[in-house]
Amino acid sequence: MHRVIQILLADTIAAPSKSIAADSLSSRKKNIVEINPIVLQFNRFLYKYRSDRKEWCERWDDIYLPAPNIRSNADYYKLSMPATYYSAPIEQAMSIEGWTPKIPFIKENVEHDSLFQVPHVTTSADIDRAINKQLLSFYLQYPNLVNKNEMQLKDLEPLSEELIIKRPRREYVYGLLTTPTRVHGVQEQNLSVVKPNFWKIAGNADVQFSQNYVSDNWYNGGESVKTLLGNLLWQFNYDDRQKVQFENKIEWKMGFVTTPSDTVHKFKPNNDMVRLSSKLGYKAISNWYYTLSGEFKTQLFSNYVTNSDNLIAALFSPAELNLGLGMDYKYNKDGVCNLSVLVNPFNYTRYSVASSKVDPTKYNIKAGKKVENQLGSRLEVTLNYKILSNLMWDSKFSYTTNYEKVLSGWENTFTFVFNRFFSTKLFVHTRFDDSVTRAEGDSYFQLQELLSLGFSYAW
Repeated sequence: MHRVIQILLADTIAAPSKSIAADSLSSRKKNIVEINPIVLQFNRFLYKYRSDRKEWCERWDDIYLPAPNIRSNADYYKLSMPATYYSAPIEQAMSIEGWTPKIPFIKENVEHDSLFQVPHVTTSADIDRAINKQLLSFYLQYPNLVNKNEMQLKDLEPLSEELIIKRPRREYVYGLLTTPTRVHGVQEQNLSVVKPNFWKIAGNADVQFSQNYVSDNWYNGGESVKTLLGNLLWQFNYDDRQKVQFENKIEWKMGFVTTPSDTVHKFKPNNDMVRLSSKLGYKAISNWYYTLSGEFKTQLFSNYVTNSDNLIAALFSPAELNLGLGMDYKYNKDGVCNLSVLVNPFNYTRYSVASSKVDPTKYNIKAGKKVENQLGSRLEVTLNYKILSNLMWDSKFSYTTNYEKVLSGWENTFTFVFNRFFSTKLFVHTRFDDSVTRAEGDSYFQLQELLSLGFSYAW
């Protein structure tokens, strides 16, 4: 295209010299080629635009020379974009809109027709038609160089109003490359080093309650019951985003229920657990970590048999300690899913009962003893999954065995959040323990379920 423009310009400049050298008026008319001033102006602008742009691109990497001042014209965007198939050139070539027959015996006066008394308002349309002609010729001669089409450009979205700078500030690249003169005067005591904080502290707490009233003469019988449930979760996690992860968690679940049928106790705990867990992981491959884990679990309040002072459980009665070495698989999708699968082929479990009033046989301890040590393996799966924008599912499954007996538990908490301070929870806890002595007709499976409504807060 550069060569074509150069030939057109050379012919335009050479035309006057040829006309002067001619001897006769007839030969002068024969050799002079009349060129539309608009076409000539377009060719000159296009040639200058491309030459200046080429020079600007070649000098872009030279930091010692200021970049030339090239002001792009939006009318020529089709020539600045990568080679693209547009439908406009083909439609223009096939269309007869605006066509009028030319009368052969009426001579056109180009100089008179080019003089207008009003501004030329169709410049952009005229340029677009000229560019379409050039593009159509390019499509026919070099079809293999055109790799894009107009449909790909339609998917591009313009900048939103928030990203558009209405009054852009002029930046000078040369000024950014120069070194400030005062940098050598900075003293060491004036420097401040900001270290990244790899610790993340988070938690949540909630207080849930439920109430059920039954009159004394209710036809179907029953008792009025009030229930209070509280949960506290506190996490201290360390992650250097490279190799080391250190997770610490404190959990406390506390619940009380009134017992009208119990004449000895007005209320008693129906859910009481304090659990401290910790995992130290070193990255192996991908999402797998070599992990040293520990967990300690007990309760705080004493619990009694209905209508009796016989103690069922108390502080450190029972208490359970797990220490294990294995690998932990982690999958994290921010805000949606957080999964951890801990496999400990080597696991140490210690069951203990501190109070002599508590029956140790209910907690994997032989009669007459207060401590039981076991070696085996352990599997622990924890999941935090966001089912809906306001519905969360927290699950923890544990499976501990010494290859003779099994103790397994599956805790599920479904939290439906109404707003930042108000929520409802459904807690379902299943347990399997074949180490205890079961009564006739009972099963090794145990179940606890609680639905409550109340206040919650997260930080």
